Amino acid sequence: MIPHAALLATVIPGIAGIIIYAIGNRLRARKKVGETEWAESEEGAGYWTGIIATIAASVSIVMIVSMGRDLMEGWAMNRTELTFSYPWIRPIDLDFGFLVDVVSLPIGLIVAVVSMLSCLYSIKYMEKEQAQGSYYANLLLFMTGMIGVIFAANLIQFYLFWELMLIPSYLLIANWGVSKDRLRIGFKYFIFTHVGALSMLLGILSIYAYTGTFNLLELPSKATAIPSHMVIVIFVLLLVGFLVKMAAFPVHTWLPDAHSEAPTPISAMLSGVMIKCGAYGMARILLMTFGPTVIQTSDYLTILGVITMAYGGLMALAQTDIKRLLAYSSISQMGYILFGLGSVSITSSLGIMGGLFHIINHAVCKSLLFMCAGVIIHQTGIRDIRKLGGLVGKMPATGVACMIGAFSLLGTPPLNGFWSEWMIFGGGLASGKGLITVFGVLSTVITAGYYLWFAWRVFLGPTPKNLNDVKEAPFTLLIPIIILTILSILLGVLPGLVLEYIKPAAEYLSSFLSGFS
Repeated sequence: MIPHAALLATVIPGIAGIIIYAIGNRLRARKKVGETEWAESEEGAGYWTGIIATIAASVSIVMIVSMGRDLMEGWAMNRTELTFSYPWIRPIDLDFGFLVDVVSLPIGLIVAVVSMLSCLYSIKYMEKEQAQGSYYANLLLFMTGMIGVIFAANLIQFYLFWELMLIPSYLLIANWGVSKDRLRIGFKYFIFTHVGALSMLLGILSIYAYTGTFNLLELPSKATAIPSHMVIVIFVLLLVGFLVKMAAFPVHTWLPDAHSEAPTPISAMLSGVMIKCGAYGMARILLMTFGPTVIQTSDYLTILGVITMAYGGLMALAQTDIKRLLAYSSISQMGYILFGLGSVSITSSLGIMGGLFHIINHAVCKSLLFMCAGVIIHQTGIRDIRKLGGLVGKMPATGVACMIGAFSLLGTPPLNGFWSEWMIFGGGLASGKGLITVFGVLSTVITAGYYLWFAWRVFLGPTPKNLNDVKEAPFTLLIPIIILTILSILLGVLPGLVLEYIKPAAEYLSSFLSGFS
């Protein structure tokens, strides 16, 4: 393991972002504009800042991967986590620390991978945009915020990184959004998610008031100090914050606008990994600290999951804008994760395992789908699904990749989405929620409906005359798509690559459900 790997994985993208902001807009490539005249090119500046950003994000991936072997060797010897601690606020005994275990490592890794691929994708996709130094700086700070949330060892640090996610993502939407409404949509996104964060902060401060600690590893044993009448209050405050970030029904209305307005590389990050931070919060804080309360509210959580599945799916069916369809699809898919994490049982960890695995699988497939949508928009200039058709013959690589992503989220074997979805519904049955699970399974028909309609209208059928000259995307745009497609197939054929971490993670989280006496 590389020394200080968790710290470096978290801060290197942010430091690189600050450096890029300081020098990126000054970088220029000389471009010939006449026989003897040369001018500075913003596109050249964007290329080099994009390369630097991609390298910085790749270093973060290397740091995270370096911890995997040590973690599993420690797990075999009953050492369940790697901790990194640095002195911070002595009067309240609070260190700046990182917690890496079988729960956080795979999720942190997929955050880093999607962020790196978004940097790589942006080099070509954003090449004509202005102020690219600022764009990549915000993207990398956004990445640092997400990784910091996943690896945070205490609640204060968790909250600080949670808020760090918000500011650069707001700026990315407000400054580089695709319509004139980008400021309004960015403001709506900021207000919604900030209100959710404040609810979470109230819960965090209430926990400290009763337990005297922010340390995530100490909380399970000290949570017994919380009065019984306050447990549900704190639980709800935290849950609201997580549900807003997940965009679960009915606190979802910020997501369709924000994800369809953002530039496509940022849409891939928002939908692919950012909203999973809410699911991670549920797993890390609610399951570990309030396990008995999760069991008591399990029926409500799974019902809300099914409602979110169905609502998001029905709204996706009604969309004609390609990115809004995918945005509503993300709401529906978060319902799957909520159902899995909510279908807890003392005797089975299958639902939790499915929910955690679907965090990974949805990140891969939804990032893939948004990048495919971006390629379609880039090559055709069209977002309206009704005006597209027959593109698989014009853009075969994009078409195949997009259909693999869609069919994976349909739960089609042998793709990766199949494994997590059957585990989620198997967990529902194992926890004794047969009727709710039936409705959950029925909602998958809606998922099939909108994805099959999307695939047919965009890639099959007749090609409109105005699209006869459309060509496949440049290879620089296809590289991230190809990587994500391979991941989707690989995790479907060899799910054990991730389940090696996810299965012990689910068992570890299940061990807290009975609480501490």
